[in-house]
Amino acid sequence: MSNYAGLTEADALGKGGEDLGISSEGLYQRLNNLIQDMDRDGDSLQGNALARFRDARNELTTRFDELMTWCRNNGIKLNEGQREFTAVDSDSGDEFAAAGRQAGGLSRPING
Repeated sequence: MSNYAGLTEADALGKGGEDLGISSEGLYQRLNNLIQDMDRDGDSLQGNALARFRDARNELTTRFDELMTWCRNNGIKLNEGQREFTAVDSDSGDEFAAAGRQAGGLSRPING
């Protein structure tokens, strides 16, 4: 595994986390709309079909809750990763600047 992060934008992980959060909110709204529609559709069913329909709706809700948990957890991880990356980048820059200040001038000219 490489030790080089290779990010082309300084806040790529943070943006990824934010985008994941926005996408998951949109999915959540659409699922709520679907479940409301399914509740109305269930009114037209009866007997065994209604029971199976409700089982399917409950399974959909359960699996979607799992997906939302995954999105939340991974969005948080992306944001935590961004904070860590930013801290390491800042520390590295500070160390490089300090090393540059400690380096003395050349004792004689290079081409001389």
